[in-house]
Parts: sequence; C-alpha cells; structure tokens
Amino acid sequence: MTETTLHFPKLSRFDRVREPVTFSVPCAQGVLTDVRYLCLYDGPAQLPVQSRALGHWPDGSIRWALVHFQPDLPGNAAKDFALSIDPRAAQPEPEQAVRVQEDARGAWEIDTGTALLRIGAEGLASLQRKGCAAYSGFVRGMQLEWQTDPMAYGPQIEKRETVEAGPLRVVIALRGAHAGGPNGADLAYAGLITAYAGKPYVEVEHQFAYQGDEPDIHLTRLGASLRPSDLPEKRQVTLGEGFYATRMQTADDQVAMVIDAETLLYQANEHFTESFYGDFWADHRTAAGGLAVSVYQAHQHYPKGLKADRQGIEVELYPQGQEPARILQGMGKTHRLLLHAHDGHLDLEAVSARSLQFQLPDVPTLPRSWYRDHNPWGLDFFPDRVPGRLLSRCNDLHAARPQALGMMHFGDAPDAGYTDQGRGEGETVWVNNEYDRPHMSLLFYGLTGQRRMLDSALVCARHWLDVDFCRHHPDPLIRGGLKIHTAYHGTGSVVPSHEWTEGLLDYYCLTGRREGLEAAEAIGRNVMRHMQQPRMRTPGAAAVREGGWALRAMLGLFQGTGDAVWKQEATRLATMFVDWHAAYGALLAPYTSHTLPRVPFMISITVNSLARYLLVDEDARVKRLIADVVDDLLEHTLGPDGITYYKELPSLQHTAPTPHFLEALTHAFHVTGNEKYLQIGARQFAALMAQDLERRPSAKFVDAGGAVIAGRGGGRQFADRYSSLLLFAAAATPRGFLDWYEYPYPDVTI
Repeated sequence: MTETTLHFPKLSRFDRVREPVTFSVPCAQGVLTDVRYLCLYDGPAQLPVQSRALGHWPDGSIRWALVHFQPDLPGNAAKDFALSIDPRAAQPEPEQAVRVQEDARGAWEIDTGTALLRIGAEGLASLQRKGCAAYSGFVRGMQLEWQTDPMAYGPQIEKRETVEAGPLRVVIALRGAHAGGPNGADLAYAGLITAYAGKPYVEVEHQFAYQGDEPDIHLTRLGASLRPSDLPEKRQVTLGEGFYATRMQTADDQVAMVIDAETLLYQANEHFTESFYGDFWADHRTAAGGLAVSVYQAHQHYPKGLKADRQGIEVELYPQGQEPARILQGMGKTHRLLLHAHDGHLDLEAVSARSLQFQLPDVPTLPRSWYRDHNPWGLDFFPDRVPGRLLSRCNDLHAARPQALGMMHFGDAPDAGYTDQGRGEGETVWVNNEYDRPHMSLLFYGLTGQRRMLDSALVCARHWLDVDFCRHHPDPLIRGGLKIHTAYHGTGSVVPSHEWTEGLLDYYCLTGRREGLEAAEAIGRNVMRHMQQPRMRTPGAAAVREGGWALRAMLGLFQGTGDAVWKQEATRLATMFVDWHAAYGALLAPYTSHTLPRVPFMISITVNSLARYLLVDEDARVKRLIADVVDDLLEHTLGPDGITYYKELPSLQHTAPTPHFLEALTHAFHVTGNEKYLQIGARQFAALMAQDLERRPSAKFVDAGGAVIAGRGGGRQFADRYSSLLLFAAAATPRGFLDWYEYPYPDVTI
C-alpha cells in the first residue's frame, strides 16, 4: 500500500461542511492500476471518492488521476488527510449523490439532493432550490452582439453529453453555435454545467470562438438575464463587490455596477491576481425563493457588469457601452459563473462566503516527496535540497512580470523589451506565455507547494486556450498553432520555436478538461506540418532552436499520450541533429547571408531537448552528441570572463549568460559523469544570479488594446530560467558547488 499526506492550508475563517474539492494525483508507473484503489481518510474514517484516469504509462497503469471528494474543513485552521493506494479497500457510498435522469421530452433533470436543474434543448433551462421558485433563461438568454450587426444571437445547442456522471459531481458539456452573426460568421459555442452532491449551487461556463473568414470582428455585448418563475410583491436585491471586505448594496428596486478600467486603475489591490482579486455577485430574492450569481475573476477579465432589479438578474459578461472588444480569427473566450439557488432567507454573509469560495477555493497539496517519487516528467525537478536563496530568486522571477487585466489579456504579460524594440509597431507586445510559463509554474508548485504557482499554471494555460491558440485559419501553418509574441496576442505568425505542449497537457491532467489535450495535439500536428518544409528538414538551413523546440513538443506529447506518432517524429528530429553535427562538426545555422554562427542559447535549447529524448530512448548517439555539442560551445562561445556571449559574431559578442547553457552543462555532466561541467556551470550560475530582475516601476495605465497594466519589464524571465536553474541546482547542490549561494545556517529547522 502506498500512502502520503494530503494537506489543506488554512483559508476561510468559516467551517466548510462537505466542501466540494478537486485535485489531481500523479502516480509512478505500476503504482495505480485502477482508480477505485485510490482512497482518502479523515482520521480512521474513509471518505467517498469519485476518480477518473487522465493518462497512462506504457504498462497501462495510471499516470494521472483526477479526484473529487467532499471533506469537512475547519474554519481558520489547516487540516491533513491521508491518501493511500490500496487494492483491498472498498469505496464507501456518499450520504447524498447527484443523479441525472431524462424525462419524456428528452430534457435532463439533475437532482443534487438540495437543488434541481433542468437541461433541455436550449441548454440550462432552469435552476431552483427544492421547494422554491425556479430561475430560468441563462443559456438561451446568453446573447452575443457585434459591432457590424444590430441583432443579438443566442446559442443553438446541437449536442449534449455527460462528461462526468457522479455520484459526487456531474458535468454536462454543451456544443453548438451562436447562429447568424456578422456576415454569417461561424461563432462556435461550448458550455459546461457542473453540479455537486448535496449542494444548491452549480457552475456554468460559456465559451464562444470566432471561426469565420474575416480577420477580426468586434464584440459589443455578451450577457444574459435570469428570471424567477414566481414574482410575489416582496422582493430584495443585493450586489456585493470588494477585494478586502465585500461591500454590499441592498435595495428593494435595483442595484447595479460595472467593473471597468477606471475601477481597476484606482483600486489599490495587493493580491497576486492569478490567485485572487476580489468578489463580485448579485442576489435576487423573494418570499418564494432566491438566486445569487457570482462572476468568476470578474475584475481580472474586465469589463463586467451585474444588475439586480425587481424582475431578476442581468449578467453582463461584456457590458453594452464599452469600447468594442476585438476578436481575431481563431480566438475565443470562456466565462464562468456560480448560480446559487436558495430559499430567499439565506444570510447575505453566507452568499458572499460561497462566492468567495468560488473565487478562491480550497486546494490541497501533496508533499514534494510525492512528486519526486511519482514524477511524471522524468527529470530531477523535485530534489531533496536546493539553496533557499534560489527559491527566493525564483519567487522574485515569478512575481516580477508585469500584471495585466482585461478580458483578452489576463493570464499573459506585456514585455517592455519587445515593445521598446518596436516589434508591436507602437502597440504593446505580449509574450504569449513564452517558454511555457504554465509548465514551469506547475513544476515550481510541485517543488514548493505554493498555491499561487498552481493558480498561475492554470490561468496562463486558460489564456492560451482562449486567446493565443488559433482554432481556425486558412493557412495550415497557422491553424492549430500557438502565436508567437506579438501585438494583441494573435497578430503574429506561428513558428515551432514558440510552440509548447507540456503546459497544456499539464492543464488537462490537473483539470480533466479535454480541450487542453486536444489543443496540445493540434499544436503537435501544426509543428509537424512546419517541420515537413524542406528548410526545416535540411541540417543547417534553419535556426537550431526550431527543431529543438519541435523535439520538446513531440516528447511532451509522447509522454502525455503514449501515441507512437509523436515518438516517431521525435526520433526523426534527434537523428537530424546527429546528422547535422556530423555535417558541420557543430550545430551551426544561418544568421546573416554569409555566416553560420554558433548561438549558445539556441544550441543549448536543442541540447536540453535531446536530454529529454533520452527519457524515452537511451540512444548512445544522442548521449555522445550532448557531450560533443557542449564541449564545442565551451571551446568557441566563452568570452574572456568565462561566460557565454550572445552570438558568435563580432557585432554580437557581448556577455550574455544563458540559463539554457547552464542546463546543457548539467546534462553533459549526467551523460559523462565529469564534474568539470558543474564547476563551469557554477560560474555561469553566479553570472545569472548577479543579473538584475527585469522589473521597472510604473504607474498603472490602460494600453491601446484595452489592458490595464501594472509594471514594466520582462514578461518571460521566470519561464525562461526556472527549469534550467533548478536542474543545475539539483545536480550541483549535493556536490557542494552551490554552498557559497546558501543562506547562513541552512540546516536550522524553522
């Protein structure tokens, strides 16, 4: 039997009884062969669990398991549970179960025990607390309006399917389109409805995606109305908003608020916004029942509006009267809401507490040792010890990137370096989470258990899926790809050196949402189309990092899915680099029309991908290649200070320590056992640590694309450096090469 501790940090000051919680567990090969063997205990009591497998190892055992349960959590205190994998244990039945049944008209009725939902041909038709008035109109009333078309278009549901069927959680997926639209544009619709056993609230999602042929369209309104079936004379409406204590406005007739740029510019909010910003909800109640609606991350995805009046609640996910939002070809957007049905007498503090749980839910952590022993990524990302100063530095790197708020911008960051170079032609240049910030944030979370790292991984991956991933385009080299750093996220090209799959695969494994897996596979196919071009298949004809990052994308997909097509392409790419080195004696690539210079950071990226190839194929040729390429870089690309320069041209030989070369030295050590690579690496590490953070003070401002931005500096420095710094430290620390970098008295227990 395999056991560990599942830890819930202190969060709410209120007790939470049977709180719905979802988390994901990686498992080493051969450890978990059936999700029914995964058990949770509160002391001696075994808790009901609902689990499903999200990935498998080559032997068929489970690589990732998604787990739902409903623990009792204490107010103002932490709590631990025991997690075990035990084939002998039987799963207990929950006290209440959520059930789905179909009526004579083909509608689905979901009974949570305290609430009833009806899902018909129009989507979510109604929601009510049992014995109280029903509220209806959400999905059919979710209207899109565009600048070039005065009509409003609600979604037409073409398909319903059950994603999860209980007993603790039911998830229903809806698919269809917002019929009509500007110039007959194809506006795809996707929705999710999630209900929990014993709970009177449901989560509802709405996603639109522009798949038309025009380069862009402009959204002028997106909203819905919710109306009660019974309107007795006595009514009360309330609106709650805030980021410290929630401020409530209560009236008999109407309350309303729009969160816009001015709201955010003058709110002095100190929260890390990828974890939390504030609360935003509206409540409508009568003697016959009530409903509260909370908009998830409303401030982060501004503009947002809520209005509650005598007739019901208006939800404005893009309020009328705002500057129209530009939606480029292939872009989309997902919104989440919590619909909380009650009896009309629920205390407003309880309404706010539930809304805040929706904004900042309880999330448990697994110990670092679990990630080390059950590492699904293969490399040494979870060592026992690295210098505490390095963890501080990584925290600073993670927090240093500018914060950006806005419906199409949250989850990404501008980059002052790119912008100041003029790449945006006067507009802000967005990094589009370059170097896979979602994946790097998750690795840091596994090492440290810091909640904001997990939140960062999920938020950035969500931005990728909505904004930077191009769902539709006539050019096959753009369709299904991730856009390069560019103005307004999607105006640039698609190239393999700026496409990543691991963070999206992580998102799927953390959430169970297949769109993460499907987008990663689409990106993999896009990369393969690029790599079929003659210049990409010819050694020395394209930049080294193009094939290096392509190799990384293929390896991530093979590890995540087990599909042999990805390994086959990875093997072809690895062989191409072996041939490349044989042809030139180095991994040389074109720069100016008359040169083939060495570029240390690009070549090192490729070495680091080749090291990952060894996780799936112990190829002796690749091991030799790693050592030979690193030796070549040591001979040709170190300046008089012993630090790598930028590029092997007289005009570009300025000192430029690169974390990628630091990692390449680490892999050379692993394939040869020669500690000289770590000694040389310690010098590179010192040079990197001496660099200032790319953080520049700046007042908040609104850029031309409608983003509220705080701070200037580099948007990519954490993702660029994290895995390389960590892998070097994992190898160097136990051998004493980083003793000089530790805080004093590192072994004192705190």
